[in-house]
Amino acid sequence: MSDPIIRELWEIKDGLAKECGYDLGKLFERLKTAQKSENPPVVNRTGVRKPLTDKVAETAKPYPAK
Repeated sequence: MSDPIIRELWEIKDGLAKECGYDLGKLFERLKTAQKSENPPVVNRTGVRKPLTDKVAETAKPYPAK
């Protein structure tokens, strides 16, 4: 792999897998525990507007008649 960022991510992934004995259940529990103990996410999506799907439906063209 020539991309250093991807290579570093794979090394981290492999290290975590090795620490958990390559047990997916243990890895999942470790990640859940780490997520609870870490700071909240940087991105706060509580104020993100939802798409106006009703407006899309109003402006959409109907299917052509057969």
